[in-house]
Amino acid sequence: MQVEKLVYGIYPKTNELRLHIGRWEKGMLPDASLSENIESEKALFYDLLSERSIHHTDPLFNWYDILRPISLIVDGIELGPLTRFKETNSFYRMPLVGDITGISVDPKNFSPLNENPPLPLYINSGEYFNAFLPSPVSFFKMSRSSIPYSEFQEKIENIYTGILKEFGLKSLVLYDPIPYEKTDVLDISPMKDFKIKLITTGKLYSGNVNGNPYSIIVDYSAENFKISSEKSKVPGVKLVDGYNTRMETLSDINGKIESLDADRIIVSHSEYFDFLPRIIADRKLDLMSNIGE
Repeated sequence: MQVEKLVYGIYPKTNELRLHIGRWEKGMLPDASLSENIESEKALFYDLLSERSIHHTDPLFNWYDILRPISLIVDGIELGPLTRFKETNSFYRMPLVGDITGISVDPKNFSPLNENPPLPLYINSGEYFNAFLPSPVSFFKMSRSSIPYSEFQEKIENIYTGILKEFGLKSLVLYDPIPYEKTDVLDISPMKDFKIKLITTGKLYSGNVNGNPYSIIVDYSAENFKISSEKSKVPGVKLVDGYNTRMETLSDINGKIESLDADRIIVSHSEYFDFLPRIIADRKLDLMSNIGE
């Protein structure tokens, strides 16, 4: 079996970067200086991944939450109240969605933002790099919207296409932290030109995804994996816990992989690693590099 690995989403910041961000929040550090600090920290993250052949996204050190930077650069979306993220001790600013008309700020260039560290959205690195964006389904569910989901999905996918073209990227991780209901439908067929890896949460239903994703990465269960195998080119499964500081064993992970019926597979983690201390996240990243070896 050919095993690919994916590390995605917000990665834990070092203590040094947290101090820099704290000074910036108090007005003691200029935007440009913070941007340089973040860029340096991202370079250190990519050093961790060097020679490991792990598919990855930007560590998103300049994202306060998974929705805020997108909300701040899109005309027709404003920041609403602080809202608890699922059942965790973290919060996000609820997007208030109106008539989405386009992108108001270039996502590729340095630019200060209100209530968030400055752009660019990503600093990409190497052949295994993927853009990261919240899936339209969870984005809509985590927002307060004056437009229906069908209209929101069409408009936000147009926005996403523009962002990917601006960066010259073809690979994308779409993240769904909110479980699907049976009637939910994510239609990615308008984004057929991109290699999409979709991270899902909870139970997956066969009608939830339209289009041809490269991979649907699911919570570990036989039923979920069967749907992933049927609906995507390379099935994916989450076998590393992004919440729990307990370290998994390589033998346990490889045993679960061997129990699955596939010639190729993508292995990833539940949630993004920012819920863990940096030292634990680094260890789990190292563990993932050895899966399937």
